[in-house]
Amino acid sequence: MPRNPLYPLALAAFAFLIAAAHAAPASAKNIPPPYRDQPVREDTAVDHDGRPIVAPAERDPSLWGHLFREAIVEPISHAFDIPNKIIWVAGIAGVEKNQEASNVNAFDEVPNSSWFTNRNHVRHVSEADVRAGSFGEKRPAPPYEVKSIKKKGFNPGFNIKDSAGNRWVVKLDAPGHPRISSGAGVVSGRLIRAAGFNISHDEAFIFRRDELKLDPDLVQGKDGEEPFSEENLDSLLVRGAQADAGVYHASASLFLPGKVVGPFSFRGSRDDDPNDRFTHKNRRELRGLYVFYSWINNWDVKDHQSLDTFQTPKDDSLGHVVHHLLDVNGSLGAAAEGPKPIRYGYEQKVDLGWIAKRFVTLGFVVEPWRRARQETGIPSVGNLESEEFVPDEWRPSQYMEPFRKMTLGDAYWGAKLVASFSDAQVDAAIDAAAYEDPRARAYLRKILLERRDKIARYWFERVAPLDFFEVSGDMLRFHDLAVDRGLVSARSYEIEAEDDRGQTVRFDAPIAGTAFRLRDIARDTTHLSLRVGVAGSHAKPVRVELDRSGSEWVLARVRHG
Repeated sequence: MPRNPLYPLALAAFAFLIAAAHAAPASAKNIPPPYRDQPVREDTAVDHDGRPIVAPAERDPSLWGHLFREAIVEPISHAFDIPNKIIWVAGIAGVEKNQEASNVNAFDEVPNSSWFTNRNHVRHVSEADVRAGSFGEKRPAPPYEVKSIKKKGFNPGFNIKDSAGNRWVVKLDAPGHPRISSGAGVVSGRLIRAAGFNISHDEAFIFRRDELKLDPDLVQGKDGEEPFSEENLDSLLVRGAQADAGVYHASASLFLPGKVVGPFSFRGSRDDDPNDRFTHKNRRELRGLYVFYSWINNWDVKDHQSLDTFQTPKDDSLGHVVHHLLDVNGSLGAAAEGPKPIRYGYEQKVDLGWIAKRFVTLGFVVEPWRRARQETGIPSVGNLESEEFVPDEWRPSQYMEPFRKMTLGDAYWGAKLVASFSDAQVDAAIDAAAYEDPRARAYLRKILLERRDKIARYWFERVAPLDFFEVSGDMLRFHDLAVDRGLVSARSYEIEAEDDRGQTVRFDAPIAGTAFRLRDIARDTTHLSLRVGVAGSHAKPVRVELDRSGSEWVLARVRHG
């Protein structure tokens, strides 16, 4: 940290003025078309965003421009946003400050799409499937041909083609820390995929120097590239983690299918993709990602940790875009340079709130990362803890716009994903990384289970975790996820109902059990609006609406938060 506490603030203010001075006026093509952010169909389980289209242009946004905007310009902009402060004050009084996500169906779920597929929280993913990852049991097979050298990012690396013809991006682990980044990427990637997100298939990769050969075109420096020799390769490998002489640790990420069309924006949407109907900051899966990333401590969040690919049927020029998360090697206790800096996960890179606190207190404030015991002493784990972890105070390196827009309903949905993972599934994800140090496996298991339970308890105490409502005959049944996950013992529930004439009906006493008869509250009405909550809890009740169809009741709508 700079010695002078005013220095970061002055630098940030200067950066904001420069950005404002150079801001380009919005062009007509960037104005959202009229179909943007229209709510998803109430009854849909699938968002049909795979309609055939012409391939969109490849995006290649500036990494430094993106970081400058998200880490400096946006925080300052929000700090001086007066209407936003008025909304914030209203939020203290209990008013929801953000609008509901656009792509939520009647049952408060995210429909399956090219972004997300409902998996573990609705249907148990087997431990074998968790362990296998995005593309099944696929690993690099020697020998390997080095096709090109990695030019972006901190970690040294290269692209290879293995003996099976598969292409992989290889990134070396930091010297002295074998399996730190590669292991974190495997464990986190397996959990992210099982939750329902599209993500690259990464493997913890051990290779020998004599298994590598250089592509002749790379040696000769064709296509305007600098020639690359065996000596250059040796110099590059020295910058990575070695087990024994000539044996190296790295991550290997399988090339994604389809044509690369660049990273997606966490903020906006693709103007040239008619299927991209929802502004990304209003997508629930991206808002709820905050909660999931807080679990695995994936602090390195930016547009460039994603990738869109255009996928087409065989021999067809039309296809659709599939949206992937990418490169979660900077999660758990890892960073590109080895163990993560201890501030990461507790503060943003430019954190105006903590800068102001240090300024006001003359530097005497004690930040949470100073109290946290993160140093594990395990080279393949790095810096990670659970004791000082507070779910809604977790901070990525920069606060992405969907995270700012997250509502209680979005946070509950994200917590529901995290809580759905069993101990055995977490074990399977850790096993996939094949840690050689037995301490790594035991420690990561302990921390991930503790953080999982903290997240579930925290958000389930704010939104009643009553879910998966269904009507069976005259009975309305539901699940209490906190009870199902073993976080609390059996409890009672309070119900308040309003019929289509606006008359309110209350149960005289809380009900025991997660089912009750509708005829006990339905009195010659065709519509019921229920508020179902946990007895004695301050958690917001769930809103449930039912319509009568003939003699049968039909579940019409569910909302949390």
